Amino acid sequence: MRILELHIRGQVRGGKNNMGVTRQGFHYPKPEFIKWRNDVMGQLGAQIPQQFKPVDSIDLKWYFEYTPEDRRRRDLPAILDAVFHCFERAHIVEDDCLIKNVEFVNYAPDKVNAGLLIQVSDKEN
Repeated sequence: MRILELHIRGQVRGGKNNMGVTRQGFHYPKPEFIKWRNDVMGQLGAQIPQQFKPVDSIDLKWYFEYTPEDRRRRDLPAILDAVFHCFERAHIVEDDCLIKNVEFVNYAPDKVNAGLLIQVSDKEN
């Protein structure tokens, strides 16, 4: 049974290359990432059902269909890290460490239809 379906429109930014580090070792997001994250938070917030409770179980299947905007090389772990970060901030998951069973499909670039489709369902399906 599908529990949730979300769409993130536009190019997904990876978190790894959009972080800075101070001389004291403090990690901070760069302005471009903050702008992207805020946009994604708005997109996700508009799609979350009214009575939705944050995911608090590892017994779910997470399916991602990714369409990049261009042919630049993308770092899959960085993309997932950034998206998981947004899920946690948007209260879609209690903790992003709960996202365990992941399937990721990458499609050909499409400037007009770039984005990420996320489907969350029970493991049985």
